[in-house]
Amino acid sequence: MRKYFYILSIFFASFNAYSEEILRSTLVPLAEDDYNKPANESCKSFSKVLIKARDEWRHVTPFKLTEESLNNFLVGYNLQEELVADIITVWPQYQGRRDQYYVLIGNKNCFVRWLELLPNSIQEIINSGVKAKINKI
Repeated sequence: MRKYFYILSIFFASFNAYSEEILRSTLVPLAEDDYNKPANESCKSFSKVLIKARDEWRHVTPFKLTEESLNNFLVGYNLQEELVADIITVWPQYQGRRDQYYVLIGNKNCFVRWLELLPNSIQEIINSGVKAKINKI
């Protein structure tokens, strides 16, 4: 019985590591250009929101979704609620036993909204977008 427990534990640990690895492959570090885009006078500047987040969370390395992941995330998210964005940033927060990611969303350098998601939730939304695209074909 103990042997089965160890095998099952290894399986779950490797599955979680694999899920995190998939998420990492969909991200790229934020570039300095992301913080310095010209302000849009008709809305709250997304670049200024990024600067404020960077100042508040100095211990966090922020990322943004790659172009392909951004498109898949939008398709997956739009299955439930409409969202228009040209940048989605991820700010990992590792506190206690549960990792949470703050997701800041922008469009045309306007701040759209923020979400608080678990790492696996982000990947599930991306996977839903991929499946929706495949089913459309």
